[in-house]
Amino acid sequence: MPSEEILVLASSKKLGGRCVAGINQRGEWVRPVSGRPQGLLKTECGLDGRWPEVLDVVRFGYVERLDEPAQPENVLLDDSPWELRKQISRDEAYGRLSRFLVKGPALLGNRGKAMPASEAAKGLEASLALLQPTAGVSLLMRPPEEELDQLKPRIVFGFGSKDYDLVITDLPVREAVRAAGAGEYAPGDLGFEDKGPVLLTVSLGEPHDGWHAKLAAAVLFLPG
Repeated sequence: MPSEEILVLASSKKLGGRCVAGINQRGEWVRPVSGRPQGLLKTECGLDGRWPEVLDVVRFGYVERLDEPAQPENVLLDDSPWELRKQISRDEAYGRLSRFLVKGPALLGNRGKAMPASEAAKGLEASLALLQPTAGVSLLMRPPEEELDQLKPRIVFGFGSKDYDLVITDLPVREAVRAAGAGEYAPGDLGFEDKGPVLLTVSLGEPHDGWHAKLAAAVLFLPG
């Protein structure tokens, strides 16, 4: 069976399991998925009793590339165990990742916060992107009367000439915003590094009501 080695750049909670993605040694995005609904990962991606974390380098075997129109990065996992190869420090992360950064203001095919499912079904070049905001980053949770559905931690940032407002699925950042409660915060207010660059992994989520929402699947606050 073929295998991939990726630098993990997203490891989000998903329906009681995990969604993991990263960049391989050829500079390509790869999203390992299972045969479960929505490709949900569970114990097959475990690393000595823990989930993969952002900046882990992991190796896994897979059966085939799935060539799904809306998520062209997906590969179907085989049943072999995952291997933790090494971990990249935050001090070296920017040097390793800067060449993969995309330019704005368009993000994953358009300038909106979501992609129409009808457009995604025609085939996308990518459903994952790594970017560096070009304007200030804020973390927020809106008061209940301002939120139409569930109260969800969000990140607001400028990218090129466009402002984006995305739901956060990065677990440590998401939980920090939840713990702080309703309000808007600078990264430093919540104990995150605020002197260096910020990198975001943005992913298209599963279709819902005719749209694929754009999600902040990883938020990396790096040293200055």
